[in-house]
Amino acid sequence: MKDLSKKEAYVKEFQEKISKAQVVVLANCEGITVTNMTALRKSVRETGSELRVVKNTLLCRAFHDTPMADLEKHVKGNTAVTFGYEDPIAPVKALYAFADKDKKFVFKAGFMDGEILDVTKLAALSKVPGKKELYSMLASAVQGPIRKFACVIDALRKKKEEGAAPADAPAAQ
Repeated sequence: MKDLSKKEAYVKEFQEKISKAQVVVLANCEGITVTNMTALRKSVRETGSELRVVKNTLLCRAFHDTPMADLEKHVKGNTAVTFGYEDPIAPVKALYAFADKDKKFVFKAGFMDGEILDVTKLAALSKVPGKKELYSMLASAVQGPIRKFACVIDALRKKKEEGAAPADAPAAQ
């Protein structure tokens, strides 16, 4: 990337990604095979996020004069940056699932809701239920009382039918 205009375009592209992202995660990807990195990119993409291996100096320029400026000190070595656009938890879960399989993938830091996240906070975030899990929890919580109400109504209907059936029987004779 010797052409200055290409570098400026690269920085501008990352500034746009940073402004759209709900979460940004930095990790060291040194020593990870191309096959594994491709699989990781795919799993991150499935969460509505994006993973890129970046040129450190240009990423630091993109972070400069943003709330994420403190991340610049973590941009050293081979850096993979993940931008989470839709669900801030899903890409972190995908990254941690990959890190469990490939120990060479090491987290550096992250950023979410105006706060720099260290490795401990990222680990805690990876254990929080994602949107899909929360929706299913909500659905089951709402479904329980509705199911009980339906059973009560059904029991009342059966009781009413049982009470009406003997009264109708003598009248039919």
